[in-house]
Amino acid sequence: MLGRLLLMTFLLLTVIFTPGCWSRKELNEIAVVMALGIDKVEGGYALSAQVLNSGETDAKRGGNMGSLPVITYHSVGVTIPEALQRMHSQAPRALYLSHLRVLIFGENVARQGLGNALDFIARNYQFRTDFFLLVAKAGNASEILDVVTPFEYIPASSLYSSIVVSHDRWASTGKVTLQEYITAMKLSGSDPILSGVELSGKPNEGKSTDNVKKITPDTLIKHTGLGVFRGDRLVGWLDEGPSKATNYILNEVDHTGGVIEFPEGIIGFQINQASSDLQVHLNAEGKPEFNVHLKVEADLSTVQFPMNLNQPSKIIQIEKRIEEKYNTLISKAIKKVQVDYGADIFGFGEALHRKYPKKWKEYRGNWDDSFKDVKVSVDTKVAIRRIGSIIQPVTEETK
Repeated sequence: MLGRLLLMTFLLLTVIFTPGCWSRKELNEIAVVMALGIDKVEGGYALSAQVLNSGETDAKRGGNMGSLPVITYHSVGVTIPEALQRMHSQAPRALYLSHLRVLIFGENVARQGLGNALDFIARNYQFRTDFFLLVAKAGNASEILDVVTPFEYIPASSLYSSIVVSHDRWASTGKVTLQEYITAMKLSGSDPILSGVELSGKPNEGKSTDNVKKITPDTLIKHTGLGVFRGDRLVGWLDEGPSKATNYILNEVDHTGGVIEFPEGIIGFQINQASSDLQVHLNAEGKPEFNVHLKVEADLSTVQFPMNLNQPSKIIQIEKRIEEKYNTLISKAIKKVQVDYGADIFGFGEALHRKYPKKWKEYRGNWDDSFKDVKVSVDTKVAIRRIGSIIQPVTEETK
């Protein structure tokens, strides 16, 4: 009897002191921030916030007042938290940051260093760590967030989706989250990268809904290569080829395409699977040398000259040409980063640290300088899995 009484008392106390909705937020009390942009201005920071217009997001109702599904607010402050607080002088509701999809830095901020911005973001409990980071190449983040985009009802969601599709299907850009960036920045043998974004077309025309009422919009948001960082500072950009090569080394390629040239014409191929393995060893002088082993599976997508693909020797010839292409592409990309930027975005130093921790102690203090001169070899193995539904090119079969 006494045991039952104690159990009932415990259950009652549990109900009283552990309410399930103590921190609830009603949608009509908050302004959900979908995207943030941070730019540097004289004396502080300029903050842009793309906020969900909850009264207009139900497409079935068609909106209450015919306005856009999002509103972008702009404010300036000495610090980023101050700029965010000042934004409440414009917004009618409290800004809610837990559903952030994309954070964009203006190139001026990235060049000066992201340390202050990251300190605020990592310290604020509202932020999750699964949103993507971008840099507005040669521009301001505010310009990106002012564009009305096609396909998605909410521009921030459109930008988020385009990051995923561009990375997964073309592989010359990156999808880097806050946690991934901070981890790469803190590793002593690695430097981070961020994907770039810019406007194509007429930037001023993209602020109106008329931008998405045309077959060809006046303004589009375009993903453009990878930004190279040393620590928290942007030091340069990689074009499409070196960006792809970087993603191959980092095991970040799912699908992409390419071409190889023969004297008779062009053959196109589609990458369906790629994996890389980074190895390090010490040479006779005790200095580290690195090997990048790349395995690629590809399908032929176009053959623009007569070639008998029934012959295994022809398939082997194509595979060898693709291997040569990737060996050259990746080697040039590594050398460019070594010479131009001296930033180990590939994680060679971290590989050395894992395999030879004692040797790493000799290099840790000056790895940025040592990285510029380390020897790196590339070995690619390509396997053609499919040649398509026809053997000969169409022009050959019709003769």
